[in-house]
Amino acid sequence: MNIINLFRISKVLCLMGVACALPQAALASTQTGRETVTTLSIYSGTTSQGAIVQISPALPNGTEGCAYTPADLLWIDFSTTVQPDGKSLYATVMSALLAGHQVSFGVLGCGDSGQHPLVYRVDVYP
Repeated sequence: MNIINLFRISKVLCLMGVACALPQAALASTQTGRETVTTLSIYSGTTSQGAIVQISPALPNGTEGCAYTPADLLWIDFSTTVQPDGKSLYATVMSALLAGHQVSFGVLGCGDSGQHPLVYRVDVYP
């Protein structure tokens, strides 16, 4: 489910008198500028499965309300079934890293137990 669909669903629920306690601003996402991926690490744990992407330059501390500072690490969640899933996002980042291309990310909320901005979008630049 993308951000547009989440926004529409929240509007419908609010009009129906459900879930209006959630502010609309909570659905805002962050789009990074062109980033260089410096490290890509994959995790297969019991509490979270995914990948950490280290970027340069770092995002502002507190991006998406996440706890980890400096904000130079992003989380790709492998447990999501929404397409493109986490493994597809990871493959895109890996391809860009190997080809030496810069990327930008769309992040929404926090992953890895609230530590790092959660990636939902990857753009690769020539």
